[in-house]
Amino acid sequence: MSEKIVKTIICPKCSEKSETEIICSVNGKDVPDMKKDVLSDKFFKWKCPRCRFETQLLHPLLYNDMENDFMVYYIPNTKRRILVDEKIESEFADLSDVKKRLVSNVSELKEKIALLDENTNDMAMELAKHAVERIVEKTANKTVYEGYFLEMSQEENTVSFQFFVGTEKRPYIQTTRLEVYRRSLEIVRQYFSDTDSQSGFIKIDREWAKEAFRIYKSR
Repeated sequence: MSEKIVKTIICPKCSEKSETEIICSVNGKDVPDMKKDVLSDKFFKWKCPRCRFETQLLHPLLYNDMENDFMVYYIPNTKRRILVDEKIESEFADLSDVKKRLVSNVSELKEKIALLDENTNDMAMELAKHAVERIVEKTANKTVYEGYFLEMSQEENTVSFQFFVGTEKRPYIQTTRLEVYRRSLEIVRQYFSDTDSQSGFIKIDREWAKEAFRIYKSR
């Protein structure tokens, strides 16, 4: 099931007011077409009924997949590292085995869904991404602005990331051996296995990986 609300939107171009249906909760398995929309950037698109102006209408979204035991809470530009939502905790009887993630932009939302949908450990992937990012900064001799998981191939024994580098934030694809992810997975299991036992939605991202790597190196 999907949870919806109706909000009044004022077009930034023609100032027309219109009632718009906002979907604030999605079950990826029950509504597969909506999952495709989220992953293709179609989900947040909004068009003014009067002047046909198009823009992205970004709003909080709870994406859940109870078959694969994960939930991703997208809150635009949130700075919080952990979010405990009492309403969600009370609605779902048992969330002890469910991975709950908090993300602050659409790219992070899509990345989390892609990883967790394939039962890939996102903490290990963030650590692997952090390791590869350091290599990219040395190779490209430019600062990495951000980076995202791209693909993983068991056949080719590789994992790829797309980074955005330099002041121009140009895309830079870097591929490495799958062993980097596997080693990161060992680190997560050894040092951070209790992370998902925390209550609330947790932000597992670049900042988490930097701190996790620091903790790992200090032990």
